[in-house]
Amino acid sequence: MGRKQKHPEHATEAQRLMNALLDEVVGLWESEEEPELKAVAEEISLSPAKLRKLLITASIRDNESYFSSPTSDMVLKLRTEGKSVKEMCEITGLSYTSVQGYLPHKSVYGLDTMSSECERIRLFRARRKAVSDLHTHLYFPDASLYLWKTVIAFQSYPFHTSGRGSREGVKFTYEVSKSGSAGGRHYEGEQVEGYGNEMWITTLPDKVRKEKSISRSTVDLALKNALNVQAQEGFVSGPKKLNVPGAGSYLYPMLVRFGVIKSGDSSAE
Repeated sequence: MGRKQKHPEHATEAQRLMNALLDEVVGLWESEEEPELKAVAEEISLSPAKLRKLLITASIRDNESYFSSPTSDMVLKLRTEGKSVKEMCEITGLSYTSVQGYLPHKSVYGLDTMSSECERIRLFRARRKAVSDLHTHLYFPDASLYLWKTVIAFQSYPFHTSGRGSREGVKFTYEVSKSGSAGGRHYEGEQVEGYGNEMWITTLPDKVRKEKSISRSTVDLALKNALNVQAQEGFVSGPKKLNVPGAGSYLYPMLVRFGVIKSGDSSAE
């Protein structure tokens, strides 16, 4: 008779989280028109190998084919034939670790890990929705509201300035002030509940918060100027075109990432 589990609820919770994670991964993967493993993995801060393994696990669970490649198909075929991992290595020429990467998870892993991965995927999907809403409202009077909602959604996202000449750009994130804070309190547009009207820059990888803030009115102006330039030239060549000195280098990659402007050669900027 086997030993009774001390905390059977842990296994139940772990399985629930794993299923939730697999559901999130499948939902994200299938929402892409032409999903690419590396691109999707980068957006949700997972390694391509880990994303692939989760998709393969979901495929086995659901009896569906979410991810396919010649190697994965071969490994899974050998699995259905009852081959051991060692035999798979001999047949495919892959290492033990590589073969394991193409097999479904045998068991769930850390609760905290699964929970954080679920949250990252949900955050990515929320960011994508914010971008979609912004595009819908871009040329309407409430564009500034949806622009600021998108700015809020992308807090903690790693952006990268375009650099200048031979100098590399700077990696940065930002946070938006909470409602009631001093910065941007005189902004006259519609407010976003719970948030103020100022963003603070943090440079990476040292994660030092710079004494640099950008007001919401500056963000609005940058978008307005960028859209005017793009209407005339078909793209926005670099940060200076935004005509917001001191803020353009940060707002330019954000507007490009939001998909509201097309980038150009910024080497002269």
